[in-house]
Amino acid sequence: MRINFYPKILFLLLLFVFSCSIEKKAFDNPVDIAGDQAPDPPYLSFFPKLQTTSVAAICSVGAYIVFDSTHAPPFAGVHLNIEFDGSILEIDTLIPGWIGPGSMTDSNQTTPLFTYTIDGDMLDIFSYYLDTEEISIDSVTHVAEILFNPLQTGTTELQYDTTQCEVIQTDDTIIQIMGSRTATITIE
Repeated sequence: MRINFYPKILFLLLLFVFSCSIEKKAFDNPVDIAGDQAPDPPYLSFFPKLQTTSVAAICSVGAYIVFDSTHAPPFAGVHLNIEFDGSILEIDTLIPGWIGPGSMTDSNQTTPLFTYTIDGDMLDIFSYYLDTEEISIDSVTHVAEILFNPLQTGTTELQYDTTQCEVIQTDDTIIQIMGSRTATITIE
C-alpha cells in the first residue's frame, strides 16, 4: 500500500510546482527609484505615468521630486516648468502638494508660498517651504497636484523642461536635477 501512495504524492507535488507561474506586474510608483527605469535621483516625476480618461472627466496628475533615500539634500524652494499640449488639455485647478508625512506648509498649517503662471502650453510652478522651526526639507516631495480639463480626444504627453526647473537650498545653491519621467494622457 505504501508503494502506491508515494507516486501519487510525487505526482501532486510535481503538478503543483509546474502549474505555478509568477506573474510579472507593472507597478507605477512615482517615488520608486528602482521601478520603471527611472533616472538617477534626484529626478522629477509625474504620477500616474499613463492614464486614460474621457472628454467629460477631469484628470489629475501629481508632480514629484524624487531623492535617493540615503542622500536627500535639504532644500527650501522648487521651480517646475511643465510642458503640455494646450489643444488637448487645459488646466482646471492646481493644488499644493505634500512633503513626507506633513505638507508644504509651516508648523501652524498655514497656506504654503505656492504660486504658478500659465502661458499657453507651459506651466510654471513656484513653491517654497515656510516653517517657524525648520528652514528646509529633506524628503520625497509631492510638489503639486494638477487637475486638467480635457478639450478633445487624443493622446498627449506632459514633460518637465529640466533646463528651466530648479530645486534650491536655503543658501540659494541649486541642486542638480538628473532627469525626469514623463506622463502620457489618452483622452477617448
